[in-house]
Amino acid sequence: MEKELKIKCPCCDSVLFVDRITGAIIETRKPLVEQSSGDRLTDAFTKTRQDKEKRTAIFDDMAENLEKKKKLSEELFKSSLEDAKKDKNEKPHSIFDAD
Repeated sequence: MEKELKIKCPCCDSVLFVDRITGAIIETRKPLVEQSSGDRLTDAFTKTRQDKEKRTAIFDDMAENLEKKKKLSEELFKSSLEDAKKDKNEKPHSIFDAD
């Protein structure tokens, strides 16, 4: 006879290992993925693949946002440079010219 009981929770699909003598919960294993295949190694592989796809999507979004910011900064710089070329007579305010 085994020393512990293996019980699956119908609500959260966690597997509880309960000591037969004391009734204490020895271990709790939560499912790695929502739809478990029954094999923890396969579930771990699936979870890793899903996490990789999620991280890749986040990285791609961040790279796209960075490109947008870079393009916007370049446009702002070019427009400011053109404005500076148009106003050749005005000298920019110096921080050392405190009146």
